[in-house]
Amino acid sequence: MNSSTSSEPVGTVRSRSFPSFPAQLSRVTTPLDLPEITAEARLYSLRELSRRAGVSQEFFDSWVIQVTPTETTVQVGQPRTLIIRFLHGPAAGFNQHLTNEIPVSRVSWPYAGQVDTFPGDLLLPFCRVEQLNRPLYENLADGSLRCNFDVLASFVLTLSRVEESLRPTFDEHGRFPAENSIAFQEKFLDRPFLEEHGIAFQQALAALLPGWKPESRAYRVKLTHDIDDVGIPFELRAACAHTFKRRSVSATLRDFLSTFSSTDPVGLALVRKLAEISQRRGLHSAFFWKHSPRTNYDSGYSPDDRRIQAVIEELRRSNFEIGVHPGYDTFHRRESLTQEIERLKRSLGENYPGGRQHYLRWSPQTWLDWEACGLRYDSSVGFADHFGFRAGTAYPFRPWCWSENRALNLIELPLVLMDCTPVSYMKLELRSGLEKIRTLIQRVQATGGVFTLLWHNMPLIEPAYEGWYEGVLDLLDGSKPYEVPRNAADLW
Repeated sequence: MNSSTSSEPVGTVRSRSFPSFPAQLSRVTTPLDLPEITAEARLYSLRELSRRAGVSQEFFDSWVIQVTPTETTVQVGQPRTLIIRFLHGPAAGFNQHLTNEIPVSRVSWPYAGQVDTFPGDLLLPFCRVEQLNRPLYENLADGSLRCNFDVLASFVLTLSRVEESLRPTFDEHGRFPAENSIAFQEKFLDRPFLEEHGIAFQQALAALLPGWKPESRAYRVKLTHDIDDVGIPFELRAACAHTFKRRSVSATLRDFLSTFSSTDPVGLALVRKLAEISQRRGLHSAFFWKHSPRTNYDSGYSPDDRRIQAVIEELRRSNFEIGVHPGYDTFHRRESLTQEIERLKRSLGENYPGGRQHYLRWSPQTWLDWEACGLRYDSSVGFADHFGFRAGTAYPFRPWCWSENRALNLIELPLVLMDCTPVSYMKLELRSGLEKIRTLIQRVQATGGVFTLLWHNMPLIEPAYEGWYEGVLDLLDGSKPYEVPRNAADLW
């Protein structure tokens, strides 16, 4: 990684060459170089850090910010005599990609009293700290505040998931596995550590500006449902699976009955069941629908079917959100993605805000593809094999695009937990699994993020999932729903 080489103020756009993400990550065999940390990228990071610190947009917009090769300087207050300096890491210290190593440093909380609430250290991926005895934030004799480590570089590299292009190892579905991530290997996947940095920066600002009052952190929940299978079109093998896999002869009979009557097949009836559960608990759900051709990984249903349309209209009347769930083969295929989104637009109407990629097949390139399709938000950034914080955060954020040196016109709503993760991938026992999930929820509550949950319709009748959904919803009881802003520019 190179530090910024310009002394111009932030906002001055310069012509640069940026590495682009490969069209097919599954074909990548060698790591990529770390991208250049431009002045604009550092401003982006400072904005994300400040959001998590409780800084209002109005206050942030009043700051005077400049970027030089060695530091990012912020003038705050009236008159602008109070200075915050964020030191940049030396370029020579960031050639870790040559050995395929991503350093993770751990530094102490800058102020006392946080160890009881949060883990006793703060994490700095992509930063090699040589002098660990230095505080993260230091009040200097001249009245200024200095951040001694390159927090801004760590932020943008973490949020943009650069790691997944630097360490190109993927599973059979082309997904970057959690077990290959530094967060899993260094045992901090269960920590929204970027939010922890926000709290540390809030403390530093409060010490510098005793009269400043940070905005409160508003913890919210986003409950989502990917509708992969509704039992339409009828498939004999799938209908029989209700008996042999799910131990429900009645479900199999219902699917057969639906082929010559108005009865909903089991999968579609379970969509209604999810809605009933949400209404009973006072929750707001988002239902993400497919319109993909039939493949080994897609059931091939069309939301144009009259029975599916009837359910969608019921959901709309109950003020549930309707979103999109593009099929397996749309991953890294923008033309296929565009075609499916257009089909969904015709079936669901124009008012669909966003959704999630099928099978969580996602890479940083996916953000560009979704922006090109005019989608408002994506919620694919979560691991299938382990729950936690893939991008180190539960805060919705605008992704950073290295190739175009800008924040995208798209919101990422990080996925924290998917139903099959604790049951099928991690193979947790119900009680211990719910305790681990309770810890995740508590950490999101403490830092004011959004706990985003994905629960499919079919697990409602899977014996292996008995007790899981109600158990997780009990942990979320009383939580207020998160509403995604109508425009990415409105996110703060």
